[in-house]
Amino acid sequence: MQVKDAIFNRRAIKHFDADHKMSAAEEKELLENTIQAPTSFNIQHWRFVILRDPELRAKIRKDFGNDQAQVTDASLLVLFTADMKAWQKEPSRYFANAPKEVAEMLVNWMGPFPSVN
Repeated sequence: MQVKDAIFNRRAIKHFDADHKMSAAEEKELLENTIQAPTSFNIQHWRFVILRDPELRAKIRKDFGNDQAQVTDASLLVLFTADMKAWQKEPSRYFANAPKEVAEMLVNWMGPFPSVN
C-alpha cells in the first residue's frame, strides 16, 4: 500500500451496528493482522485482552470510555496493554540473529530511545 492510500483511506469509525457480531474466523484474522504492525526495535511489547462481557464493557464505557457508544456497540472490544520497560529486559534478545557488531550497536541505541519521546 502506498502512504497516500493509507492516509486517504483511513477512517475513525464512531458508530457500529450493535447487532453485528464478527465470526470467530474474522476475529482471528483481525488479530493476526494486528500483530503484524511494526513496533520500535521490533520489541512487540504489547498484549491484548478481548473484552466480551457486556456488563464489563458497560462499566468501561461509563468509567473510562467517556460514555462513547462504540465501547459497548462494537462487535469486538480489545484492550491493548504495553510493557513500557520491555526494552530493559535483556535487549540483546531482539537482535540474536544479527551480526554481533550490529546487535551491539542497536542495543546501545535502545537505552536512550524511550526517554526521547
